[in-house]
Amino acid sequence: MKIGLLLPSFVFAAGSAALAAPPTIESFDRNGVLTFREVPGALSYQVEWSSQLTPGPWSAEPPGIPFLPVLGTGVQSVTVSVAENRGFYRVVAVMSPFVSTFDNDNQGLRVVAYPFRSHVVDPVTSVLPWDGATGNPAGSVRIGDIYGETGIAAPAAYLGNQLAFYRGSLSYDLLIRFTDTATYPAVVLNGGSLSLYYDTPNPALNLWQLRTVPLSETGWKVSGTGAAVTAEVFKNVLSQLAGIYIYTEWHSGADDTSVDNIHMIGP
Repeated sequence: MKIGLLLPSFVFAAGSAALAAPPTIESFDRNGVLTFREVPGALSYQVEWSSQLTPGPWSAEPPGIPFLPVLGTGVQSVTVSVAENRGFYRVVAVMSPFVSTFDNDNQGLRVVAYPFRSHVVDPVTSVLPWDGATGNPAGSVRIGDIYGETGIAAPAAYLGNQLAFYRGSLSYDLLIRFTDTATYPAVVLNGGSLSLYYDTPNPALNLWQLRTVPLSETGWKVSGTGAAVTAEVFKNVLSQLAGIYIYTEWHSGADDTSVDNIHMIGP
């Protein structure tokens, strides 16, 4: 966690997860009005307090604030209680845990027997090959024609309740070496009791292409029926994710596909 300090009438710290600049506290007056600058890509914020600056512990319990939504205005102002004179406060940006750039290994992703517009509670998986020579830049995963339908599966750490990503997006770089120019389900979300899929046209051949899939109901269909997905159903799946699968088989014969730079981004 990166820590930035501001020292007016009290001592304050601002922090965020790695890979992001810390939220900057613009001001904090004696009435407890705290103004901070938002961080691009944050899912939410919380205000934490501690009786000592380091090593903590830090808590979001009162007089802290456990949840602040992203306003998208660039700057937020909130009021915390200073009656107890706790002394040390910081703002923490909650960032996306789903960032896979494959610089050194496959980061826990797996090859999956892809549930092609269907629902499979627990599909078969196997080890995902890492490719240190190919990538955007070098370092990616490379998959052949392993199963009847083949894709890659996100690790367990990125599943569970991900409702905070609603209206965000899932993006990744894709390079395919075989194509039959058809429309296929690019991404499947497994919600445990049902799955949703998102169709896209075939990518360009032998060219790294950024693909972005919305994490909201528009364009998604219910696996098995093809019915349009409602906001209620999409939120329900997102709140209990049992699998995130990215399609890598864009040809009815041989396949050779590379994937890089997977990001799950909040609204």
